[in-house]
Parts: sequence; structure tokens; C-alpha cells
Amino acid sequence: MKPIHTSPLAILTLLASLAGCTVFPNGEPPRVMDIAVPQQPPARTPGFGKTLRVDTPQATEPFDSSRILTKPSPSEFQVYGGVRWRDTAPVVVREVMIASLRDEGRFNGVTNESSPTASDLTLSTDLYGFHSETFGEQPRVVITLYGQLMDNRTRETLCTGNFAITRPASAREVDAVVDAFGRGGEQLGQELRAWLSSCLD
Repeated sequence: MKPIHTSPLAILTLLASLAGCTVFPNGEPPRVMDIAVPQQPPARTPGFGKTLRVDTPQATEPFDSSRILTKPSPSEFQVYGGVRWRDTAPVVVREVMIASLRDEGRFNGVTNESSPTASDLTLSTDLYGFHSETFGEQPRVVITLYGQLMDNRTRETLCTGNFAITRPASAREVDAVVDAFGRGGEQLGQELRAWLSSCLD
């Protein structure tokens, strides 16, 4: 039997194809981050006597993802490497709002859209900003929402509102930015509760 001769080019091609199918992980797994929003004290005002459904905010790219975004210039988005949110940004924002409203305790129940239970009201929102901006003198976090509160029985829109949250970060590192997101989430909860109170009281 004649020996099989393989050209160096064929060997390199084979090695390259095997490298693309490696079973070993490619780099370290990303850090998974969450917004730490402190628990709010229960409200001392009377309850609304209604149940509320909080829908996941509508969002388009690049906000409809789990990437932690930064904006180094007014016209460009980038992502922090090796780190991501625990879920997509709209889900993270939804859970911040639900937690804040449950802590306050003025609604008989606060659920999301996957709950099978009926609700009296629905809060729907559009997420337009959930990123840090680093093109200024000091990095800051931006959370921008448009909200609508609807009566589920009549389908009437009861209130609309814009929420524009900005919170400074102590440094450009991702840990400082995530901490600023936490403070931004706390402020969003406070403004959301005040907005709902002015609408329903």
C-alpha cells in the first residue's frame, strides 16, 4: 500500500476546522448582574382597591437584549465586555417596577402579563433608554420610559407619563455603573408610585 501524502495546506485547513468545533469554552463565562433596589416601606395612605398588571416594556435594539450598554459618544452604542444583565433590559425594568409597587402595598395585587389572574388595570410602557453615557465629564446612567395606565374593563387610557431618570456613576468601571443603575431603579420606582397616586387618588 502506498503511503498517503498530505500537503501542509491540507493539514492547516483540517486544524482550522477542528479549532472551530472545540468542546472547550471560549473564554470565561460573563458576570451576570442585577439591579439591587432597596425595599420600600409600605405606604401609609389607603389602598386603591384594584389589581394591576405590569406588562414587560416594549423596546427595540439595542435595548431589547441582556447586554449592558454604554454610549461613549452621542451617536454610538457599545457594550461592556464579559458582563450582562440577568435577563433582557425590559424584563429587568419590569421587575424593578413590580417590586416597588408590591412593597408600597396600595394595590390588591401586582402581576406581570404571564399571570393567569384577571386584573383591573394594565401598565404598559415603552423603554427608550437603559444605558450609561460616558462622553461627558462624569459617567451617568440613563433610564427613559413612556407609560400608559389603562382600565381593563373599559379599555380607556387613564393616564400617560414620561419618565426620564439620570443618575451619576462614581467611576467608569462596570461595577460603579451597575450601582448607579440601582439608584436609578429606586428613583424610577418612586416616580412611578407618585404618578400612579396622582392618577388614581
